[in-house]
Amino acid sequence: MGKEQLSGLSAEELFTRDGGITYDDFTILDTIFTDIDKENINLETILGKGISLKTPIIAAPMDTVTNAALCIALALEGGIGCIHYNFKKAGGVTPDIDAQIKEIKSVKRFENGFIENPVTVSPDYTIAQAIEIGEKNKVGGSPIDTFPVTYGGRPHGRLLGLLRKQDYSRSKHTSLKVRVRMLPLEKLIMAECPVTLEEANEKLWDAHLLFLPIVDKKMILKYLVTRSDIDKNEEYPLATKDEKKRLRVLFAVETRPELAYERLEKGFVAGADGCIIDTSQGYTKYEVGMIKYVLGKYKDKLVIGGNISTKEAYNELDKLGLHAYRCGQGSGSICTTAGAIGISRAGATGVYECAKQNGNMKTIADGGLKQVGDIKKALVSGADCVMLGNMLAGTEESPGKTKIDPESGLPIKEYRGMGSKEANVGEKIRGYSKLPQGVSGNVKYKGSIHQWIPLIRDGLISAFHVLNCRNINELHEKMYSGQIRFERKTIGSIEESGVHDLKI
Repeated sequence: MGKEQLSGLSAEELFTRDGGITYDDFTILDTIFTDIDKENINLETILGKGISLKTPIIAAPMDTVTNAALCIALALEGGIGCIHYNFKKAGGVTPDIDAQIKEIKSVKRFENGFIENPVTVSPDYTIAQAIEIGEKNKVGGSPIDTFPVTYGGRPHGRLLGLLRKQDYSRSKHTSLKVRVRMLPLEKLIMAECPVTLEEANEKLWDAHLLFLPIVDKKMILKYLVTRSDIDKNEEYPLATKDEKKRLRVLFAVETRPELAYERLEKGFVAGADGCIIDTSQGYTKYEVGMIKYVLGKYKDKLVIGGNISTKEAYNELDKLGLHAYRCGQGSGSICTTAGAIGISRAGATGVYECAKQNGNMKTIADGGLKQVGDIKKALVSGADCVMLGNMLAGTEESPGKTKIDPESGLPIKEYRGMGSKEANVGEKIRGYSKLPQGVSGNVKYKGSIHQWIPLIRDGLISAFHVLNCRNINELHEKMYSGQIRFERKTIGSIEESGVHDLKI
């Protein structure tokens, strides 16, 4: 007898037999016996330049999705966010680069280990002035309320004391000088350089402190270490951090040099770990020119290009030495590029065709991902990680206020495409033509990132377990070798695999 025919199709058969394949067009078959434990499954993916994600998710640079609060929450859960560049000055028509940079700084300041540039105040400031400074320099969504007091208020000035939140009342002490209410130097517990982070943390615990200033022999403030960072380390073991124990963050830049060069300089000075060159058509001279510029000037930073969806575009960008790229054109839930200009590609086909080129770039599946199963299908099609917009919009941390849908009575939040008319307002900020390539709408409120991402991780781990894969590399190996099997879905099977025959 001949060799027994395997169930279903291989990835090559699935993606080359017919036209474009979306994530709704196929399912993955349960053909592999599982002999591993869920505890042995690792979802980690490596993007490049020392950046790895324990959770293979990047938040899309969209103004209704990704701000500092969401970047912080997602980084704590093992992913990473990209701060959008659609910030505008008062009046809403002029780009505001500094507003984007402020968001980057907020993420990098959130969890620092050694805080290199703590927010400091002068002893001659009033308590009201200190409070105002704290309001302007938030950590996540919370104002800073404790300050090292230095000569002249300089971040690396001579330390004179510490103004803690328990030292002042917003109702009683606002008119007083900081020097009147601060904990003076003679009562302050400090550490002297050189000191390791572990030693600083031990001193915090032993002395029952919330804040520990680190000074040199001349009493110049070098760093600040906080107890809250220790607590965060224990609560969020998957957190995406840099070598200085700060949360990692990306930021978006345009392809136009007159704005991008300034944005890049300020963004990397603020501590950003990498950038995404944000354009829906990434196979252009504008994209290539910007990639060359960033790779040449910022050699230690992660650079992500795109969006593309063909092997021709992949091979062109790969020649440049690009680290990663966004794969997806016209497949997003709020993207109308396919109808507006007639150029797009089915999401899963684009990922498969690009990723199988076997170059050096990491593949980021972007668009068309509506549920956890779609994330798994993107990964099994060849993606190294995914970029989410719709699935993260509507979370507690995303921008915008929660409102009640008048029809359903359920909470919703605004979600719009960056090519929509509403987002594409200003003096060439987004760079789209007059014809919109996106729409605006609302999505269901999803709760906190800290509830949502663990659920996504749990679903992905369950899917990896069924396919007997310990990690993403093993998933790709079994896909390319034909061990993982697929099946096309008919209209009836699509209906059958969803909720049906219920009165809701």
